[in-house]
Amino acid sequence: MARPSEGKWVTGKELVLPSGDESLYVYLRPNSSIYQYFLSIDGEGIERKSTGKRDLEDAKKVAWQRYLEVQVRQQQGLKARRVKKLFDFIDDFLAEESKRIADHNIKGNITKETFRVKSHHLNLLKKFYGNRNTKLEDLDYPKLHNYPLWRQKTKDDVLGISPPKTTHTILSELSTIKSYFSYLERDGYISRLPTFHKLTSESSRENRRDYLNIPQYRKTINAVQLWASSHSCTPSQAHNRKMLHLAILVMTNSCLRIGELRGLQWRDIEPNENLSASDQLTDHLIRIRKENTKTGTKRTVQSPTAQRFEEVRQISNLPSKPARSRFPCVPDEYLHYPVFSKYKHPDQPLGQGTWDRCWKEIKELCCEYWNSKNITWYSFRHTGISSAVVRGVPMLQLSRNAGTGVKYIENVYYHHEAERKQTWKVLNQNRSFRDKIEAGRSLLSIPIEELFPPHELYEWEIE
Repeated sequence: MARPSEGKWVTGKELVLPSGDESLYVYLRPNSSIYQYFLSIDGEGIERKSTGKRDLEDAKKVAWQRYLEVQVRQQQGLKARRVKKLFDFIDDFLAEESKRIADHNIKGNITKETFRVKSHHLNLLKKFYGNRNTKLEDLDYPKLHNYPLWRQKTKDDVLGISPPKTTHTILSELSTIKSYFSYLERDGYISRLPTFHKLTSESSRENRRDYLNIPQYRKTINAVQLWASSHSCTPSQAHNRKMLHLAILVMTNSCLRIGELRGLQWRDIEPNENLSASDQLTDHLIRIRKENTKTGTKRTVQSPTAQRFEEVRQISNLPSKPARSRFPCVPDEYLHYPVFSKYKHPDQPLGQGTWDRCWKEIKELCCEYWNSKNITWYSFRHTGISSAVVRGVPMLQLSRNAGTGVKYIENVYYHHEAERKQTWKVLNQNRSFRDKIEAGRSLLSIPIEELFPPHELYEWEIE
């Protein structure tokens, strides 16, 4: 039964239902000549809205139409109250998704980065509507169907959008948008799911990420090393630059993902005791904990970066264990410290702002070597995997090291035969490389920086 009306707010009350039921009536508010309607909706509460009419009979017709609409929607199992709009439900959907955030990949959960991407995708949906909120009952399904075409063609500096480079990006957005509308349909706010214009994603080979070829990598590393050793910066800047320089070298040689790299602690670095004592001076193991991985599965990485981690320890001013101690030479009480740490705070990880700020400087410094390539932090992982492929590292070994499937490596990273031949031609000009291979060294255990002679012996460029 509806709550009795209060006289001081309701005047001129007129029932609409023939039975005299007070669950639907029109009324006037004090000092207003426009009729409002009151409607009690079973299981959903009450609704008070303006009819927009000054004539009593016209107001009753509006209220009656709304009553019939409610009855139809409830018979279809849908929500009937018009309280929230499209953008409001986006906030509700994201609030539900935020409850699934976990520190690492677990079945049924999402990471903070995945949640951030979902938020970005739904923000694009708002821009698709020109940031004008719309009622759910007024959804224009034909308009929604053309969202993929809008993303392919629209460039709007005011909204801050431009067409993505690949359809794969749009398909990723559609995955989030579809899950949002499934949420609305599941909870009874819409009667059917929208359909979208079909797009064909590029092949894995076409989607191969940008990476640095041999000349580009050498020029980049040389430039970053000079930048890191500059004497015209503060001690904290020098610390951060040296950390980032070593991070690039570690990432390229170990093929770690950027999140795995940032999450490293000293306890994750171990010697490779299956190797000879001389080889252990270069090669070691990195234990990737499941909470740091993209897949939520731990793995062990072989990496020729022992010297790089020793340099990081020295920059962090961590004490060293006695000579001949087990690698890494960090006392046990510091093993839970982050590898890449803040200046004078080795117990705190390098902040996101520092990573971003230094990367911006590196891009400005090195972009002239990259041509039109979109080089990001992830590009150093791609560079490492690509380099391993062209120099003939066994696929299964590389797959396990990089934490990705053999088929994916073949489709995404496998280069043309001409590129492989040119790479081997350059490698064979490096006497040090030939000596290491003849001595039985694994192709995976040779740092990329040592693969090629320091002086220019080639003029070709791989694109």
